[in-house]
Amino acid sequence: MARIIVIGAGVAGLAAAARMASGANDVTLIERNSSPGGSLTWASPGTLTLPAALRDLFVKTGGRKASSAGMLEDVVDLSPVDPVRTYRFPDGSSLALPNAARGDSKDAFDAAFGPGSGDAWLRVVDHGNQAWSAIRPSLVEVPDAGRADLWRLLRSSAARRAVAPRRTLRQVGEDAGVRDPRMWSVLDEYAKAAGATPEKAPGVLTIRPYIEQTFGAWRIVGGLPELATAMYERCLKRGVGFRFDAEVSSVTSGAVTLADGEKLTTDVIVAAVDTHLLARLTGRKPTISAAGYSPSILSVKLESREACELPYETVIFGTASEPTIRLQVAPEQPDEWIVHADVCEGWDAERVRKTVTERLSVRLDALEVREVFTPADRERLTGTPGGSMNGPAIDSLTTAILRSPTVQPIKGLLHVGGSSRPGPGIAFEALSAWNAAEVLKPTRV
Repeated sequence: MARIIVIGAGVAGLAAAARMASGANDVTLIERNSSPGGSLTWASPGTLTLPAALRDLFVKTGGRKASSAGMLEDVVDLSPVDPVRTYRFPDGSSLALPNAARGDSKDAFDAAFGPGSGDAWLRVVDHGNQAWSAIRPSLVEVPDAGRADLWRLLRSSAARRAVAPRRTLRQVGEDAGVRDPRMWSVLDEYAKAAGATPEKAPGVLTIRPYIEQTFGAWRIVGGLPELATAMYERCLKRGVGFRFDAEVSSVTSGAVTLADGEKLTTDVIVAAVDTHLLARLTGRKPTISAAGYSPSILSVKLESREACELPYETVIFGTASEPTIRLQVAPEQPDEWIVHADVCEGWDAERVRKTVTERLSVRLDALEVREVFTPADRERLTGTPGGSMNGPAIDSLTTAILRSPTVQPIKGLLHVGGSSRPGPGIAFEALSAWNAAEVLKPTRV
């Protein structure tokens, strides 16, 4: 039995703690906030992809008895989203993207952007299929895969074509036949959701629309806090101990020191924190400056007094000088509108509210701001520089795939979360916890 301390009770920390406690280890999770969940709040986008990562977590940590509620669907209400989202463009046109329906997606793109657009989009998705097929077995599902594994993969000409190491996402889109500026906006949105700027996003990010179109888009009925509660309760059932309102000040091999001076000894440390914060805890110089991080978002909770028929998610594209606004309205809470807007100078919650009413033809007095969550609030909650949503910016193949390694240079220290491998997003963060748990099995740390 190993003594394990997990730092951070977000998705990756909770997932790592549940998996490692299932191996009969003595696991303690330390969280600086007063409750678990990290960014699993109303102020984070709620659409899920690749639910298999979460399903595997709950199955593997649920016990053998049928009454142990091992399935993800036993503890949360997981519902498919269709359409995945509706895109609204400045010229008044729109695209409703079907969920996991290849033929319907082709028809939707043709109807929105003209004949041939659907085929072009499917070629983008197919490129993502090839890229995912190349990296999944050799990099994503290999515990602590590293640079040598990537170079080994790139010896294959087929793999090089698939992961497109020297091509951007826009170049892949150009080759696929994307021409309409509105289609570029849709493709760019996938880049931004992954933590990349559209101009620098690597071609391998075609895996994002592929995963979404193939494995579907889902939501947790009741919101992401329901998932946080389910993961927390799973940890409790596995015997994980929790210490809330406890901030870690430093990490060394075999020891964690808290801000109040208390020193905890352990065999293994799992840091479910951002790589910038991890560098500070270990006394190392950050390899990525705060300026190299992906941007944050401004989140606003609105109350609607007017009945509106809206899909779960609407993306409102602005002009070049305006931010993109993403609106989510859950069917069970039609009067609660959650808005996530790109951070843009001069844009506050009130201006976002007015823009939403104008673009959706809603009376201004029918929407009222109830709560605001700023980038500064997000930074205080997560410790990520600038309140970044996705950690270090993705601007190349290596920054997309070879993020901070699971096994760190300090003996007994593992790193999980959005800034570690395989990358940002709820599913990938859950996979990072799987990586760490797999590393522990043969006692390689």
